[in-house]
Amino acid sequence: MLLIQLLPMILMVVVGFILKRSGVLRSQDRETMAKLLTHLALPAVILKALASVSITPDLIYLPLSALLVVLGLTAIGWLGLGQWDRDRAGAFITTFPTFEGGAIGYPFMVLAFGEAGLSRLVLFDLAQAIYLLTVVYCLSAWFGSARVTLREVGRKLIQTPFFWAIILGLAVNGLGLHHGVLLGLLDIGAGGFLLLVLLLLGMNFHVDPSHLPFYGLLALAKIGCGLGLGCLAIGLFHLQGLEQSAVWVGAALPPSLLAVLFTQENRLDSNFAVSFISIAVPLYLVVMVPFLHFLGH
Repeated sequence: MLLIQLLPMILMVVVGFILKRSGVLRSQDRETMAKLLTHLALPAVILKALASVSITPDLIYLPLSALLVVLGLTAIGWLGLGQWDRDRAGAFITTFPTFEGGAIGYPFMVLAFGEAGLSRLVLFDLAQAIYLLTVVYCLSAWFGSARVTLREVGRKLIQTPFFWAIILGLAVNGLGLHHGVLLGLLDIGAGGFLLLVLLLLGMNFHVDPSHLPFYGLLALAKIGCGLGLGCLAIGLFHLQGLEQSAVWVGAALPPSLLAVLFTQENRLDSNFAVSFISIAVPLYLVVMVPFLHFLGH
């Protein structure tokens, strides 16, 4: 049962939170772990998933589905900006349309549907990743009144390891380079992915208890809007099987952790982004576990 499989993950997040509060893991440790995750473990997971899966032309509907969802979430988010000051509005539009595929979606998809399912979510995440590093980054900078250039946007793409991992994974698959040494190396690199993700989630958890209802409603709104737009994409492109599951899992994901970095870089309300993500992650699990169980029946 998916809930039983997820329980050890939830407990490891709690361990990360306790290790941070007790001082065993400190801020500098978190930075080192984050670099290992983004520059080694996550790229290895993506490369491995894409290198060994059968990719057919009809899978193009996965990134198209993601594009439909993020555009819809951006439009919905834009409608709700009028009630906040510029710093909080900028933080909201930086977080609301984005997905945390690497830290949440990928391990969730592996547990629920195996590596074949993971490869579908990686393809779904491709369009979202490009959108995050271009459109969302520009919106965040605009609200922060920073000057954005095409060169800066291009630099963001080039310096993002998981973007290159997707490109290389597709290239390795297309060229048929399924060498045992390469796959063994990727297995070792990906081995620490889940542990690093779960510990970092626990270390990054932070929210003011008095604001729990507000962020809870906001997270539920994101999940609900994502599922609604995902349903639209599934119907529009007639998706079934693993492709349909990838859209359900991906469309409802909590905001990307990169959104926090964007809000900090552009001097927006980063506390809003951290609190939003901290509440959205557990709520995502609470909603999606029974949702996928229901779909399976």
